[in-house]
Amino acid sequence: MSRVQLALNVSNLDDAIAFYSKLFGTEPAKVRPGYANFAVVEPPLKLVLIEGHGEGGTLNHLGVEVESTDEVGAAQARLSDEGLATATEDEVACCYAVQDKVWVDGPDREPWEIYTVLSDVEMAPGELRAAAPQEGAPGEDSMCCATAEFVGTALLAAIVVGSGIYAQRLSPHDIGLQLLENSIATGAGLVALILALGPVSGAHFNPVVTMADRNLGGTGTRDAGLYIVVQVAGACVGAMVANLMFDLPAVDVSTHVRSGSGVWLGEAVAAFGLLIVILGVVRAGRASAAAFAVGGYIAAAYWFTSSTSFANPAVTIGRMLSDTFAGIAPESVPMFIVMQVMGALVAVALGPFLFPDIPATDLLVPHESSETT
Repeated sequence: MSRVQLALNVSNLDDAIAFYSKLFGTEPAKVRPGYANFAVVEPPLKLVLIEGHGEGGTLNHLGVEVESTDEVGAAQARLSDEGLATATEDEVACCYAVQDKVWVDGPDREPWEIYTVLSDVEMAPGELRAAAPQEGAPGEDSMCCATAEFVGTALLAAIVVGSGIYAQRLSPHDIGLQLLENSIATGAGLVALILALGPVSGAHFNPVVTMADRNLGGTGTRDAGLYIVVQVAGACVGAMVANLMFDLPAVDVSTHVRSGSGVWLGEAVAAFGLLIVILGVVRAGRASAAAFAVGGYIAAAYWFTSSTSFANPAVTIGRMLSDTFAGIAPESVPMFIVMQVMGALVAVALGPFLFPDIPATDLLVPHESSETT
């Protein structure tokens, strides 16, 4: 038997359970930390209550529960034939159950899922999802997010390269002062960009942040791949624009070799620390402070790491195109990226031990077009 699902955000789970038990004359079928559902017989309804994932009394998502995976597949085919963009998930852990499902958005962006429950599964308290939808053609939301990532990464690269060029010209004989000027501009620029574009795309601007978000289930494989492509493209455009602003050739390949075990270790430490800061702030429910934490960390890491904290594969590639203070020679880029990825992977692996009971959310900033639970 199929039944409609209504998932509501609640501010107090115990109060909501008490109310809906009286309203429908039945006890909840499942209660877990931050989550409960009711299997209402008449009218046929799956009522889901979710605590701590949205303002109380608001809609989380809608759905239709069906009996089998075949019915989910048939629904996906029918919706696609009707010209609707869909996203599928197979054997995904969600809401304390393993499910097969297909997602589709309504005309006002209200998310609907058609799903079947395969089995129950235990999850960390409050962690209601283990993955995000991955398939389907990129929709308007994905392209909007990708555009924000392109613009944000381009501006970030322009800030890094442009402030480096200006620092060289303002303080030609004082490298320490050049680094101070470059680090202040970069840290402040990051704060501004994350605050401005975080609500649109999450403000990754960095492939290692996107890869971490994918690993933690905050984004799907398709969207993560799209993010990384536009981040690299944006960083290259930003570096070229910075060159042009200071009357340099758009592409002026750097001759600044950055190499050696100490520098490579510094880059791994920079990326590791960046991801630890992000995971700690965001997974502790303090996403509103993420912009200041990330900007502050990067400004500091300019000074305590031997590599001056690139910590970003996309911007590293972009900086290769400017033979200025912030540049990096092409032969130095591959090892920098390897160490950045290694540092990020260690941070992601360590994250669950440091923050075992805090649910993963969008990195850096929860954004409107992210999938709901």
